[in-house]
Amino acid sequence: MPTTSDRLFVVMLGGTHPRAKVELHDVAFAVGDTLESVYPQLREQWFGEPRGMHVDSWMEVDGVEGWKVRLSAEPAAEGSPKLFFINLGGYEPGAFGEAHKYLLLVAADAAEAKRKGKAQAAAEWMLPHKDALYEVDDCIPVEAAGGRHLRLTQGPHAGIAYHSDYLVVP
Repeated sequence: MPTTSDRLFVVMLGGTHPRAKVELHDVAFAVGDTLESVYPQLREQWFGEPRGMHVDSWMEVDGVEGWKVRLSAEPAAEGSPKLFFINLGGYEPGAFGEAHKYLLLVAADAAEAKRKGKAQAAAEWMLPHKDALYEVDDCIPVEAAGGRHLRLTQGPHAGIAYHSDYLVVP
């Protein structure tokens, strides 16, 4: 991963809510030097009970496909490719509940991102469907990112580092 402090983190948060019977999860987007450095941004984005809020998994994103992900004070040029977060959902035979697959894709627009995402749905799913589509550029809070915007440039990169662990957010 890059040594710069401009890292994009995609984080799966877990916790409880007073009206929920089971643990809930949501995705948050944050910018910082380390996962621990983005905890304040994660707390701001969590809608459930503060106590017991935790990180289940996270991605450190340096690049996707042939595109390097960087943050800048200036917005990307009009018509530039965009980074999309896709949450695919489907049902597996003999299993209770819905399975999910989370993707980051580069596309010109939401329609192209949906097509690319659906092409990666798990073949073993019964009734696969798309749950949600997020344009990451719109999801990174400007105030939490110090006024920086997401920018994609073609070139080599370190890809995405995937991590899973149960980390309580203090």
